[in-house]
Amino acid sequence: MEISEIKSKILTTIEQLSAEKLQMALELLEDLRQSEEDVSVALLREPGFIEDYREAKDDIRTGQTVSWETIKRNV
Repeated sequence: MEISEIKSKILTTIEQLSAEKLQMALELLEDLRQSEEDVSVALLREPGFIEDYREAKDDIRTGQTVSWETIKRNV
């Protein structure tokens, strides 16, 4: 489902909610947004994260990865 379709369904649903449920939905959305920001900040503060992230992107670009099937077999 594309983002525009998701947003459209959310807006349609919002129009059908009571004031009380709208308040609950707003609080949930704000919590979701905040948790994403907190996770991003925590990752950026992690020592070596940026270097590891760049290395992982290079590995993906050059094909130096392990397949999901291999990982699944070893778990």
